[in-house]
Amino acid sequence: MDKAVNGFLERNLPDFKDSFIVEFENNDKDFFRITADNGKIFVTANNYISAFHGIYCYLKRYCNVQLSWCGNQKIHMDSLVMFDGEFSKTIEQKYRVYMNYCTLDYSMCWWDFDRWEKEIDFMAMNGINMPLAVVGSEAVWYETLLEFGFTKEEALSTISGPAFWAWQLMTNIEGYLPPKNEKYVYERLELGRKILARYIEFGMQPIQQGFSGHVPVLLKKKYPKAKILMQRGWCLYPKTVQLDPLDNLFFKFGTVYLNKMEKLFGNHHFIACDPFHEGTPPKKTVQYLNEVGNAIDYLYKSFDESSVWVMQAWTMREHIVKAVPKERLLILDLNSEKTPQNKNCWGYPVVTGMLHDFGGKNAMQGKLEKHSKNVYMTLRQNGANVVGSGMFMEGIEQNPVVYDLQFEMLTVSTAINLDKWLNDYILRRYGKYDATLKKAWDILLRTCYRSDGYEENEVGSAVASRPQMIPQKAGPCCKNKPHYDTAEFEKAVKLFLSVSGDFAESDGYQYDLCDLTRQAMSNRFYNMQIQFAAAYRKKDVKTAESIAENQLNLLLDMDELLSHRSEFSFSRWINDAHALASDENEKRYFDKNARTLLTSWGDINGNTSALYDYAWREWSGLIKEYYYKRWQMFYETAIYSLKHKKTFFIINGNGYGGRHWYKSYPFGKKLNQFELNWLNEYKEYPKPTTSDVIPKVKEYVKKWEL
Repeated sequence: MDKAVNGFLERNLPDFKDSFIVEFENNDKDFFRITADNGKIFVTANNYISAFHGIYCYLKRYCNVQLSWCGNQKIHMDSLVMFDGEFSKTIEQKYRVYMNYCTLDYSMCWWDFDRWEKEIDFMAMNGINMPLAVVGSEAVWYETLLEFGFTKEEALSTISGPAFWAWQLMTNIEGYLPPKNEKYVYERLELGRKILARYIEFGMQPIQQGFSGHVPVLLKKKYPKAKILMQRGWCLYPKTVQLDPLDNLFFKFGTVYLNKMEKLFGNHHFIACDPFHEGTPPKKTVQYLNEVGNAIDYLYKSFDESSVWVMQAWTMREHIVKAVPKERLLILDLNSEKTPQNKNCWGYPVVTGMLHDFGGKNAMQGKLEKHSKNVYMTLRQNGANVVGSGMFMEGIEQNPVVYDLQFEMLTVSTAINLDKWLNDYILRRYGKYDATLKKAWDILLRTCYRSDGYEENEVGSAVASRPQMIPQKAGPCCKNKPHYDTAEFEKAVKLFLSVSGDFAESDGYQYDLCDLTRQAMSNRFYNMQIQFAAAYRKKDVKTAESIAENQLNLLLDMDELLSHRSEFSFSRWINDAHALASDENEKRYFDKNARTLLTSWGDINGNTSALYDYAWREWSGLIKEYYYKRWQMFYETAIYSLKHKKTFFIINGNGYGGRHWYKSYPFGKKLNQFELNWLNEYKEYPKPTTSDVIPKVKEYVKKWEL
């Protein structure tokens, strides 16, 4: 059998690998055609991705398979189901794009190749044929800088660490938590090459990292005559610089960079860059922006006549876009909102997108009804030159229902009947259909998964917020007030739990029950905090003490509950970081990166960045070690202040984006010191385990009257 097909089947369907017969035939569009006979499944497709997608579609439709990052992580079934006739599909979307730069760090920065291999198989099953391919690009940057007179130490100092490299690729930062040894650079290169090789083996079209002018600040000293412009700065990080695309050094530097990329990874023609991404052009005239577009296109075309510039619509500029021939530009509309706002991107080819989950946080949220309408179809009908669909979430491994639906949307060109789809999802997710679970899901559609009344990516967590009387936000765009009736949501928890005897063996059920209970407890924490603030205002010491004690107990119970699922364990995140390291020093370096990203986001001269708690996680271990400790400090100080008739002044902020400088008062300074100390609290963690959550859920539903 074909090597790629055999490897895919061996990894994912070892017990049935000889039961699939895969053949290929040419076709202008991606398609698969499947028949079944005498215990065999016959798959005909035009390429590997279509074939693997066809196999997964068959498994979903006929064998009730649901594969997920969150429970159901492996395919389990007793037999292949035979069927009459032919099951076929033709995919309209030429490109099915996967990953946001942020995804690479909020979820993937500690993955080894074994984990990447699973993800690439999962991509293929869901029809993805155009993934981002920038792992290991540190080596391109590093070797390019050596060509321009940087010492090894200088070049290394400009490379951001593994948890922050994505934002350097987006030109926002430079050299944050840099590596100390070039060994790290070449470890990343080796991993990136393995990932890219599998993409190519499967026939995927990778998107590689290009050059838009982002260079190290030090280049200003080495090339003082070059027009290197200071940017306005991003989220309190030190300002970065931009080499003006109209300067002669731009073409020279960019050419060396692209040649290094080709030498290290090969050239696969689709090259991404976003000039002045979340930054400011030195001039905003039509002529200047047009010349910038010409300069970058000329660089790419000089390097490769067949190159296509891939640009995010997030901060695109009309006159840069219009300088580039339409056949040489592909626009990724991350949230599908920029296309209608910009005259359908002026006729340029566009990939519509779903942008979900800022920061990788794990609140239950997502606009299921909205997604089921199929924005690809809508924008096409409205005249946009739509050539594909994409998933551009900032983080994965949460909200499995959102992604199961969205993966399906990538390869269909019509709307989906959500009610019917949910019936099918319940069957696949839990192993059998159940009317009680459908009632629970109907409640979830009216509450956490509603399609109105909130911004999809702005759902916060009071638990994970820097403490104050009523914490309004966790991260800078994470609103803590629930956008639904929390008492109504708790009815779904009870309904789920009521059928636990029938679904105890279902991994998908176990995960979802745990997640529902976590969300209900998190909501309860927010609601009780409002009561604490009221008691404090009334100077009711006894009530305040009672609520504070309950709040802290609730956090410990949440931590204990989540310890039953490895997906919700901080130790998994840390252990994966440690396992990726090649020696003890690197292990400590990775540990600091891993802790920083999820909490302070950046320790800049002893201050947290503007993005603190942006990537919060309600995870076992992180709650007990970090969030619980912060709230414990808060309650102790608040109760002491009440008892001694002292003023307790607290503001949750850091002087950025309308949030006040929190270190300007005593408790803020104390809190800041705890947070910074925790970043350096290196230690080993036991391996997380997954076990039955039902007994704990029963206990906590009763205890907390959920």
